[in-house]
Amino acid sequence: MANVSKTNRNLLILTLVLMALSVWAYRHSISRADRFQRGQAFLSNLNPDEIARIEIHQAGDSVTLERQGEEFRVVEEQGYPASNAAVNRLIGDLLEISLEKEVGAGPELAEGLEIEPVGDSTVEVLFQDAAQKEMVRMRLGREFEEGPGRYVQRFDRPDDPIYLTSSGLRVQVDGNAFLRKEIIDVPGSEVIRIEGADFTLAREPGDDGLKLLGSKSSEETKSAEVSALESILRSLTFENVYVADDERVRDLVLRPAISVELEDGSSYDLTIAERDGRHFMQISGRHSVSQVAISLDEAEEELQEKADMLTRADEIDEFNQFHGSWVYELSEAKGRRLLLSREDLVEAETT
Repeated sequence: MANVSKTNRNLLILTLVLMALSVWAYRHSISRADRFQRGQAFLSNLNPDEIARIEIHQAGDSVTLERQGEEFRVVEEQGYPASNAAVNRLIGDLLEISLEKEVGAGPELAEGLEIEPVGDSTVEVLFQDAAQKEMVRMRLGREFEEGPGRYVQRFDRPDDPIYLTSSGLRVQVDGNAFLRKEIIDVPGSEVIRIEGADFTLAREPGDDGLKLLGSKSSEETKSAEVSALESILRSLTFENVYVADDERVRDLVLRPAISVELEDGSSYDLTIAERDGRHFMQISGRHSVSQVAISLDEAEEELQEKADMLTRADEIDEFNQFHGSWVYELSEAKGRRLLLSREDLVEAETT
C-alpha cells in the first residue's frame, strides 16, 4: 500500500510540474511574441487577398478604393477603375514596412509625433474586408528628422505602441493618381486608314507607313505629324475623367475628329471639344459584324476566322458599353493631335 501511495504522489508531483512548465512556456512564448525585434514587419498578418476596401485620409483629402470583382474602383473619381499597378504598389509598400525601433506610447508622445490628434502631415490608412470588418487602421505621423524613417502606429489593436520605420514611406492621397489611365493601346502598325475632317491617310500593301491621299506631286508631307496620327491609339491615356452627364462636361459640343481603321476591319471614332485651352474626348469602336453564317462543311481555317470576328465584335461591344459613359480630358499634346487638318500635314509651298 505504501508503494502505491508513493507512486500516486510522484505522479501528482510530475503532473503539477508539467502543468507549471506548460504555463511558463505559454507565458514565455507570449512575452517573446510581444518583445520588439528590429526589422520585424509592421503588418505581418495582413492578407492582401482579403482586402475589399481601402481608405486613405490626410488634411481633408481622401481616397477610397472599393473592390468590385477582380478590380478596385476609385470612389472619389465617380467609380472609375483603379490601376492594378497603383493599388498593388500601395499595398506592397505598406506590407514591406519594417520597424527600426519601438518608440513608446502616451498622449504627449503621440501629439508630438503627429499621430494623435491628427495633424497636417498625418496619413490614416484603413483596410476592410468584404464583411466591412476592420482589418487594419494605421497612422503615419512625422518623418524622422535624423534619418529616412517615419513614425507609425496601429489603431485597430488596443494599446499598440508607436514605432519608427526602417525606411521612408509616402502614401498618395490623390484619387487621380490611382486611376487606370490607359484608354486603349493599339500599335501603329495595325492602323491601315485614318479619316480626318479634310484628309485621308491610308496604308497601301507593302507600305511601311500611312500616306496622305490626294496630295499633289509638289506637296511634301510632314512625316512627324503623320506618324503622330498613326500612333494616336498607342497607349492613349487621359489626364482627367468625367461621367458624361457631369455638369463640368455636360455642355461640351464634341465634334468628329478622326476615325481610325485597323487591319482586322474594326474602327475607332474619336470626337473632340476644346474649352479654355483644355481638350476633351470621347471614343467609340465599330465593327462590321452583324451576323455570321456557319455551315458544317466549312474548313477549320474559315471557322477560326469567323470565331475571331465574333470575338472581336464582342470586344468592341464591351469597349463601347464602358467608354460610352465617360468623357476624357487629354493632355494638350494629344488634344492638338486630334485637331490636325490637311494643312497641318503638308509643308508650306515655297516660292
